[in-house]
Amino acid sequence: MKIAALAFACAAALALPAYAQKECNKADMAAAEKAVERVVNYSGLNKAWKDYGHCDTGPVEEVFTDAILRLMVEWKNVDIIAHDMRDAGYKKFIYKHLSSPAAKDDRQSIFSRAKASCPVTQGQFCEELIEVVKAPPKAKDDLLAPLPTIPAPKK
Repeated sequence: MKIAALAFACAAALALPAYAQKECNKADMAAAEKAVERVVNYSGLNKAWKDYGHCDTGPVEEVFTDAILRLMVEWKNVDIIAHDMRDAGYKKFIYKHLSSPAAKDDRQSIFSRAKASCPVTQGQFCEELIEVVKAPPKAKDDLLAPLPTIPAPKK
């Protein structure tokens, strides 16, 4: 009996990487775009990720980012996404999209909502989220940097 359980565990462990690397064909890509465009809540987002996370590139990646931003800026039922993000893969997926250049305009809204209206039971979730969405440190303004000195031309 123990051998059968061990064999099953090994088979499951070997199948996991194959599942994670599932190919996204054209039909999956089209279905993914439609499914993600219809996402209106965190449960739907999680289901779309489970069904089509393997298609998270190109146009589908953009639609996933839009859906995540739409929900996070709305800031309703945050307990649901906080609970769902206990899954490390899902958490990585969400943070990837929140860190993308396409999310730049909405990060401040998410930051202020997490700072001002974090549910009492979700302090750690909000702290992590704030770190992900807070504005990166401003780089020196290149326009105000001194110009490099150029040697005078030889006469």
